[in-house]
Amino acid sequence: MKNVVLLFHSIDDRRLLSLNNLGNVRPEMFEGALRGLRDEFDIVGLNELLGNIPCARKGRERLLSVTFDDGPKSYITKALPVMESLGIPSSCFIITDCVGDRKIYWRYLYNYSINAGLGKELAALVGAQYGATVQETELISFTRRHFSLRKNEAVMAGILSDIVSEDAYKEKEQGLFLSQADLELLKRHPLVTFGIHTRSHPVMSGLSVEEIRDEISGSIDFYEREIGGGVPAFSIPFGRLYRDYDERTVSAARDLSVKVILSAYGGENPEGQPLYNIRRIPVQEEILREGFSSFMTYLRSRCAVDDYQDAEARLRFAVGMDDSRPATRA
Repeated sequence: MKNVVLLFHSIDDRRLLSLNNLGNVRPEMFEGALRGLRDEFDIVGLNELLGNIPCARKGRERLLSVTFDDGPKSYITKALPVMESLGIPSSCFIITDCVGDRKIYWRYLYNYSINAGLGKELAALVGAQYGATVQETELISFTRRHFSLRKNEAVMAGILSDIVSEDAYKEKEQGLFLSQADLELLKRHPLVTFGIHTRSHPVMSGLSVEEIRDEISGSIDFYEREIGGGVPAFSIPFGRLYRDYDERTVSAARDLSVKVILSAYGGENPEGQPLYNIRRIPVQEEILREGFSSFMTYLRSRCAVDDYQDAEARLRFAVGMDDSRPATRA
């Protein structure tokens, strides 16, 4: 397994409906996984791992980096204390409009409604906007396949009008994202680097080129203003190539001087892997429940994944494969 990049989301022990069944990992399981991984890999920062891709140095074949998407509050309250105790660096990719819970993340709001037993009402709102009959069990898959910024915003407005008020939601589901004060502390932390995860976490394949560019450029503007350090690395929401995004997203990011782009469909990063297509392996709690041995089996299987070979070849043809140089910031 070469140059493995793991993807986590929230590491939270609160019983929040927004996080339930959405990739959350309890802190104790997160710690157990990291302790086991230290014995199997050389865990390094993302920049160091990226520097190993153009030409792997002898004895550095089993590098692993830890990343987080969304910028969850639990990154500073639960995940970082564990990583500090183990001396493990990480990179956190933030939904910039959601910093400080300023904006409600649509996927959390949908998830809250479903887990609150209001899936039927949500399905009616989604169906009305998209002009289709939507089953409760298909809500998430349907909205990801047919995503529209305008329709999604209308659904959110309907939820906050007809299902749960914004004040009630924020009172029950508070502290979901890092605050501005958290960013100020973390940007000076020796084990922490930041990247961007768009402004609002849409499904990029459902956007126009103009909308794609706005999501990325607006997030870059926030990063340069509030964090600094050059153009950040970019983690693509949902991250399945030619399902959640296509070459338009990669091209837009590269046009905005982004060098490092991360996906989320599995696989290792062998020598020569282009920096605009860094593979990551998502980690969810159900994978960790069966023990560390099963987790390692899972990682080996995901590193061997070849389901995306044709998609990656198509992407290389569309955007070129001229950039496998190490990044200056991630």
